[in-house]
Amino acid sequence: MGSVLTTTQHGDVEAWRSVSATSEHHDTRTAADEVAGALHDGLGGRSPDIVLLFASFHHAAALPQACDDLRRMLVPGHLLAATAESVLGDGRELEGLSGMSALAMRFPGPKRVRLAPWRTASWDPIPISQPEALAARLDIASDTRCVLILADPFSTPSTRMLPAIGGCLGGGHAVPVTGGLLSGASQPSCNRLILDDVVQDAGAIGLTISGDIDVRTIVSQGCRPVGAPIVITDCDGNVITGLSGRPALDVVRDTLGELPEQERELLSGGLLVGRAIDAGQKQLGRGDFVVRNVLGVDDEKKALAIGELPRRGQTIQIHLRDAQAAHEDLQLLLDGQQLHDPPFASFLVTCNGRGQQLFGGVGHDTAIVRKRLGEPPLAGFFAAGEFGPIGGNNFIHSQAVVATLFG
Repeated sequence: MGSVLTTTQHGDVEAWRSVSATSEHHDTRTAADEVAGALHDGLGGRSPDIVLLFASFHHAAALPQACDDLRRMLVPGHLLAATAESVLGDGRELEGLSGMSALAMRFPGPKRVRLAPWRTASWDPIPISQPEALAARLDIASDTRCVLILADPFSTPSTRMLPAIGGCLGGGHAVPVTGGLLSGASQPSCNRLILDDVVQDAGAIGLTISGDIDVRTIVSQGCRPVGAPIVITDCDGNVITGLSGRPALDVVRDTLGELPEQERELLSGGLLVGRAIDAGQKQLGRGDFVVRNVLGVDDEKKALAIGELPRRGQTIQIHLRDAQAAHEDLQLLLDGQQLHDPPFASFLVTCNGRGQQLFGGVGHDTAIVRKRLGEPPLAGFFAAGEFGPIGGNNFIHSQAVVATLFG
């Protein structure tokens, strides 16, 4: 079959420059050749400082050879590549289709932007419990703008790694982490991660970006709180057993019973709980919670299990997600970006539970982000968990979209 190739370019050739390209060709090396050719032409034959490349699981077997071809043609400073369930590009989300998407960036020099690639694996872990050693290993400094991570979900301790990286400088200096968990495999050792000329099927690859560059991150969790905030009064592991001094399930059922019928119908897609980031706020609303799935309920114990480890005294609130709430949430966050100059490039990670499954059509997140931000070159992937900061802390999100904007 033939392929559909799209390309978007932005910037002054002598200064900041970015190009993205997307191919739907089924043959892996052909798709890589198409993408590499488009990036090469868009950069005017100049070598990019970085290329981010994402390939659907169809391309896993031949991806190392395809990346070798791309590196020979483009001679990038650094290449980060990974497999995913589906990829996304300039206004298109290739759900369930063979796809390859890439973003190339070239920065003004010399050395205005510092790029430090790193990787971790079972034989070469990063020192999560040693902040100074961790900062040195990842080249994190006071001028670090973000740490971009692509991680295999089966072998990466993400829940420990993200907060460790975010706080490794101490002194209240939070380091933003962006990226996500790869979704290109349903079992260990089947994802592919490529950093320059090194290929691995586990662990994580990353890039620390520092220096004279503006990096902004928006995290849209796409849901809204309902009912009233509730305090956790008893819990065990990831199971909440008590809320406001009563059995947890009784309180949740009372809350749901007070909702209008139209809102109760939205619960068919699953129950969500948001944990307040700052419970001391007088009013809590969208963006003030980290949202987690309810994994199950125990009728006998009147308890519910959630997708993180809660603590007594934390404040939670029931959340609902639907297409309209997700659309409004993303639009509201993009409203705030209108105060800034448009980005010259965008890296997008969206949950594999969004897309057609949530919106009933393709291309929702990419189309809105590009339209609202001046149509910057864009590439990314559907993730099994999205990395992004909220309230100065880094979290793994579910069913969110995280946009990293380079300016």
